[in-house]
Amino acid sequence: MIRFLDQKDKENWSKLYNGYAEFYKVPMNKEILETLWGWIHDDSHIINGICYELEDRIVGIAHYRTMPRPIKGKYIGFLDDLFVEPHFRGQKIAQKLINHLKSLSKDNNWDGIRWITHFSNGNAKKLYDKIANNTGFELYELKRD
Repeated sequence: MIRFLDQKDKENWSKLYNGYAEFYKVPMNKEILETLWGWIHDDSHIINGICYELEDRIVGIAHYRTMPRPIKGKYIGFLDDLFVEPHFRGQKIAQKLINHLKSLSKDNNWDGIRWITHFSNGNAKKLYDKIANNTGFELYELKRD
């Protein structure tokens, strides 16, 4: 079952998000987790969270937001984070979460969904290449001093 993240999911969500950060080798701490959890549950904030629940626990999460696409004068959905507990991979949970976002794109009148992944994330890219178009753009990030 796919549903929005609820307050009761915090502990399980934290474990999954720590797994996500570990996969991408990004340091994680309680402050970051608290900030993101607060954003997800703040109605005035733009980050939303959905989860895939199986056997009364969440085994997959996705964070997304509405994003303007200036060149088209439209909004799109942006998938920020997607993670499925390793033990539950291979059950099409990631694809189901993305398909749910696709249905949300219709509900929100978005022009589509975008996301990025690391070039080394081969398993995810196999799925993404089947269900979406690789735009060919490369991501750059300028850090503040």
